[in-house]
Amino acid sequence: MLNYKNIIALCLLGVFACYPLSVLAVDKPVMADQQELNNAADIARREKAVVQKENELVARQKELAAIQGEIDKKLNELSTVQADIKTKIAELKAVQDKEFKKLIKVYSSMSASKLAPLLDQMTDDEVARILRAMKADFVARVIPKLAAEKAVRVSRILGMF
Repeated sequence: MLNYKNIIALCLLGVFACYPLSVLAVDKPVMADQQELNNAADIARREKAVVQKENELVARQKELAAIQGEIDKKLNELSTVQADIKTKIAELKAVQDKEFKKLIKVYSSMSASKLAPLLDQMTDDEVARILRAMKADFVARVIPKLAAEKAVRVSRILGMF
């Protein structure tokens, strides 16, 4: 149904369709006020600052990764050294235990009256350790030969298991 409004609209459409677009386009430059220019400059500065911070973060992450690598390397080295030390301590302890057992055999072969003066020269803890390693019947013969005060102190240590 064509009425006069539709006819006018079709005519206008035909006129605009035939008219070159370049004539319709306005070549006026877009004008921005000072506030908009300031905002644009501020945004540009902020974008630049963000890019700079991102670059700094990337550099720091690389530094941290390098430091973490060094720490991991040192930790592995320390673990290796610690394992070596534990092995050497165990070896030394085994040698020390072997030597201590030899010493106990020597002391056990001595008479109580000859051993007591030696034990009197040692610390109470050393004497207690030696006596703990000996048989009870031999210890029973040695303790009375020790100086009275030492015998009491060592007996107390021996009873503290």
